[in-house]
Amino acid sequence: MKQPSLSSIGGCLLLLSALLFVACGTKKSVGEGSTLPETVSVPAPPKSDASLETARMNYVKKVADNAVSTENIVAGMTFSVKNGSKDLSAPGTLRMRKDEVIRLQITIPILGTEIARVEFTPDYVLIVDRLHKEYIKAPYADLHFLRDNGIDFYALQALFWNQLHVPGKKAVTQKDFKAFKVDIDKSEVTLQQGKMAYTWATTPQGAQISETGVKYSGSNGSKSSLKWTYSDFKSFEGKTFPTQHNIAFSTNATEKPRRMEVNVELGSLSSNAKWDALTTISGKYKQMDGEALLKKILNM
Repeated sequence: MKQPSLSSIGGCLLLLSALLFVACGTKKSVGEGSTLPETVSVPAPPKSDASLETARMNYVKKVADNAVSTENIVAGMTFSVKNGSKDLSAPGTLRMRKDEVIRLQITIPILGTEIARVEFTPDYVLIVDRLHKEYIKAPYADLHFLRDNGIDFYALQALFWNQLHVPGKKAVTQKDFKAFKVDIDKSEVTLQQGKMAYTWATTPQGAQISETGVKYSGSNGSKSSLKWTYSDFKSFEGKTFPTQHNIAFSTNATEKPRRMEVNVELGSLSSNAKWDALTTISGKYKQMDGEALLKKILNM
């Protein structure tokens, strides 16, 4: 059964969690003798279509410019997941290198021994189960739940890095700004592409992304939604970066409806570059089928 785009994102998170379970106006002065109050609010003159479009494009640019420009983000983390009646939490580490890798490592509390690893690269997805010495490594082209729905490394990177995204694009450039719709009054940026609808809620003053919402409506009536909320922003490399990531996911595309919530709490942020981007798997590990395992987990 073909899974929708958001199921693919939720599926990757489920794989990791499964390893753990193993008034705008101006003031006007009034002359003497007038019966009007000393100051009154008057509507701002209507803006031309051209000036409104310029304001919208400037807002998109402001949102885009808030993205951190460092090449590496490293932080200790606490990874918590609520999946049905299951509620577990474990420490770990998040390592991200721009355009190269997103890696989540889960460790045993106190001991610090790694028990699970999920790694996204531009070319493949890697899931390692240290306890059972098993792993999944597959290119996106071989993972139907990703390939068939346009989900790739750069879509995931935009979510983890608190950035705007245009599906199929490596990065958002100024040429892409016109693809976005902007409601300045709501401090909201949206993008509709095919069956996917994206909404970025931003802070009114700083235009910082505070929430990314993604909805998918399938032709067979299936619906999936993802809400990625960012908070507790810390100063980092001349910008700010969220240290609280709350991810709420739901879908009816599986055999039974699924709801899941993941919380990633980051510790001190670092731009440390002294780590290997790619994981080498020991010959003692057994490779498993990713499609079969994902389907099993999604339908648990």
